[in-house]
Amino acid sequence: MSLEQEIDKAARQVSTDAFSLTIGEVVNMYRDGDIKIDPDFQRLFRWDIERKSRLIESILVRIPLPSIFVFELPSSKWEVIDGLQRLSTVLEFLGELRDPDTGERVTPRALVGTQYLPSLRGAFWADELRAARTELDRQKRATQPDDYIDNTGKYYSIDGDIQRAIKRTKIGVQLLEKKSDPKSKFDLFQRLNSGGIAANDQEIRNCAIVMVNSSFFEKMKSYAEAEPFSKLIPLGTRSIAKSNHLDNLSKILAFSFTDYTIGTDIEEFVTNALVELASRPADSADSMFARLKDGVDLLVQACGINALRPYRDGEFVGRIGRTSVEIILVGLLKCFDNVRSKADPAAFVRQQVITFWQSDDSKKFSAAGIAGTDRVQFTVPHGITLFSA
Repeated sequence: MSLEQEIDKAARQVSTDAFSLTIGEVVNMYRDGDIKIDPDFQRLFRWDIERKSRLIESILVRIPLPSIFVFELPSSKWEVIDGLQRLSTVLEFLGELRDPDTGERVTPRALVGTQYLPSLRGAFWADELRAARTELDRQKRATQPDDYIDNTGKYYSIDGDIQRAIKRTKIGVQLLEKKSDPKSKFDLFQRLNSGGIAANDQEIRNCAIVMVNSSFFEKMKSYAEAEPFSKLIPLGTRSIAKSNHLDNLSKILAFSFTDYTIGTDIEEFVTNALVELASRPADSADSMFARLKDGVDLLVQACGINALRPYRDGEFVGRIGRTSVEIILVGLLKCFDNVRSKADPAAFVRQQVITFWQSDDSKKFSAAGIAGTDRVQFTVPHGITLFSA
């Protein structure tokens, strides 16, 4: 197929439209339920008050806002693909944003002063929002006096002229029409967000998975946060906050239940693999998570909770590396039927794990400076060989 033919084929899969709407029109659509913000997106991405204040500043001084990208659902409602923080910041400031868990309106915090508009400090959209925040602050003073800073005297509500200027501000909308290939919406999301400083690869991957199958993502979260997985690959609080526990699980699922193409970028492979896994029927996902649970349980039964650490002087100690995850855990999961057929599966697993750590291969695969794309083309096959014996 020629380049021209490939371009023509890809273009037919993506149908778009572009136009502008006022912020007031967008707010009305959200209020009427015609714009959908996935609840998990609201939980996964949240700006701090400084960034929110800078966005309101940009609107007021007429700095053009980047377009929001939306996907047209079969119902003709819109689902936000990109622009969540811009849209939710405006909705929150105007007192329209709903909490994804309770359905109640979110009470905004007071804005802070900005580079061009230091007088934004303490600003609220309307009196009722200012009063609601003042009451929440008083409750905080009663329960957390040591953390309380009284700013209520500096709070104020912006006047009607400024409100009208904000509501009349136009924002570009890029619409991915419903006749487009559904896969294009998370392709677009990934491309728009890749390389940004606001989210790492896994945070972007989380949203791609949510777009495809939110219940699949919930299963991932539940498993990654529970024992024994959380103890098998332990992480600190800050690391978990960056979704590194989900990153570990994503890579395990991708390499264990799909086939890696040599030379493919690891992060791109894992994202595409998870999207494919999340797109499978529910019974297929249930079977996969059951196999994952049984495999991890068997590994822990055989070698203890430190099973992925190097084996030295009769015990499993030291740092957990990608090598041990890819060879031991992924290898075990890929060959689980063979392992389970053994007379004593736990004894077999323990023997194979110890055999690996006592071999020269463990040093070769653990060498520093090996790129992931080079490493996995050897580690995953080695794990399959190890557990298919």
